Amino acid sequence: MADTLNSLDSRMGRSARRLRRKLGGKRGHLHLRDADLDRLTRRAGRDLPAPARREAKKILATRAQMQDPRLAARMDPARLTSSFRRFDAALGQWNPARQRRNMWLNALAGYAFNLIVFGVLVWAFLQWQG
Repeated sequence: MADTLNSLDSRMGRSARRLRRKLGGKRGHLHLRDADLDRLTRRAGRDLPAPARREAKKILATRAQMQDPRLAARMDPARLTSSFRRFDAALGQWNPARQRRNMWLNALAGYAFNLIVFGVLVWAFLQWQG
């Protein structure tokens, strides 16, 4: 059981490092240097893709179960491995920089559209007044 717990901790550490790298750029001010997977997923919040959040929740629940020897004996290593694989795959597809860029571009597009509509309404009013 100790090997399994150590293996689980090392895999969680690798996943936490990957997530920390993804959060690094603009979020370097969050002081996540020594954070574990649980704190990192809470900090990422809804920015993290739903599949990654779901798998992180499963991994953390398994980690909590590993503390009890009876529950640890019933753990399925293949299921845990697939959870890590799906978590890493979801992290690989996640691009927070692109997500931030799209947020700003969508906001600018909305403002531009509103300005165009306002301009058309002012023009229509001036035409109507003659």
